[in-house]
Amino acid sequence: MDAQQPTGSAPTPPPRPEHADEQAAHADERASSVAGDPSDDAASPRSGRERVLTVVKWLAAVVAVVLLVVGVVGQWDRIVADFARLDARTVLLGIACTLAALVANMLSWRAMMAATGARVRVAAAASIFFVGQLGKYIPGGVWSIAAQSELGRAHGLARTGSAVASLASMLVSMVTAALVGLVGLLLSSGDGLRTFWWLVLVVVVGLVALTPTFLGRLIALAFRVLRRPPQDIRLTWSGTIWSIVWSIVMWLAYGVQATLVLRAFGVETAALFPIAAGAYAVAWLVGFVVVIAPAGLGPREGVLVLLLGAAAGASGALALAVVSRAFMTLGDAVLAGVGSALAVRHRRRAARAPERP
Repeated sequence: MDAQQPTGSAPTPPPRPEHADEQAAHADERASSVAGDPSDDAASPRSGRERVLTVVKWLAAVVAVVLLVVGVVGQWDRIVADFARLDARTVLLGIACTLAALVANMLSWRAMMAATGARVRVAAAASIFFVGQLGKYIPGGVWSIAAQSELGRAHGLARTGSAVASLASMLVSMVTAALVGLVGLLLSSGDGLRTFWWLVLVVVVGLVALTPTFLGRLIALAFRVLRRPPQDIRLTWSGTIWSIVWSIVMWLAYGVQATLVLRAFGVETAALFPIAAGAYAVAWLVGFVVVIAPAGLGPREGVLVLLLGAAAGASGALALAVVSRAFMTLGDAVLAGVGSALAVRHRRRAARAPERP
């Protein structure tokens, strides 16, 4: 029987040496005089660090918004000219499809969070994801991950878990983009598959990497390479599968948006929807890989011209690139505003919570 477990009667305590209590008290006083109050020592560095992180977060937010505005201003003439060719119905449906795609992307991220064991309410997920998405307008490709990891702390999420879920969610987006692009290219009569044959490798390797067991090993390897403490993060099949499903829904919504815009520009061809959806997904994938381009600006347009040139012509493909980017920028701004409002509401509720009896 374990000596620490009582069995019904209290054991007789061993005799304490004479004056033991006084000696212990004096020892505690000496330790306190040497070390001081630990709360006082820890408060200053922690508060200083929090102030620095707050400043960095605000600077990153300002930079993201400035770059977003600069991107719009730089293409303003093209945006005005191309939107003048669209009717109101196409614009409204295009914006609706874009918002639906962005919400599906958020739900894919939320499902991946659930796969890591973190259950996030839809309102909290929207607050974290949509505000953090502004980081994609900063060149580098990692700012949205850093922003989402930091924003998740307000909802009780660990930075490590949020970062892992964001990276895994990006991997899901890349694999599903390659899958949708591959299907679109196979249904196209062009020669796009000769140039983008590597999509097959991305799909095969990506689907294997997304299995919970394999992905868990990759995460553990990443922690060892980065010399970070090991984390017990186990992914579930259900969360991973739902993340993939929502990501595919996202690309289908973008495909509907692209189809509507191309038809408004007079493009009529067989299997336009799969071709448009595939070209859009591949263009995003290439723009994402080129991390130095903010939100894929530049490479994305070049891929659309290459894949849609035969069906829509270079002018039609470029017009789609300009219009779809305007739709996405507007959608990101609107949903970031919604996410910010939800974050403010959460902070106010959290501030009132201690006052409740």
